[in-house]
Amino acid sequence: MTLTQEQIKKISENLSKIPLDNPKIEEDLNNILKYFDLLDEIDTENIKPTYSVINKKNILREDIETNKSITNKELLNCSNMSIIADQIAVSNIMK
Repeated sequence: MTLTQEQIKKISENLSKIPLDNPKIEEDLNNILKYFDLLDEIDTENIKPTYSVINKKNILREDIETNKSITNKELLNCSNMSIIADQIAVSNIMK
């Protein structure tokens, strides 16, 4: 498959921002299309589609629910900010 100068102009104007001031653009685009034609010749009849080149399964750990209960006091102790009236004090964001 090759493209004519008219087709390249239409693509450039309507579908892309390819500048037409380069005289080699037609040759480059046609070389790309020839490569796709070459790929079309490959027999892929019995080949499964590849979604990833790495054959890995989910590597994340299982979520395990625990019955450990944490008190509000323990959670507040995790903060390095000031605690006022059992709440974490933050700086004023509304000025």
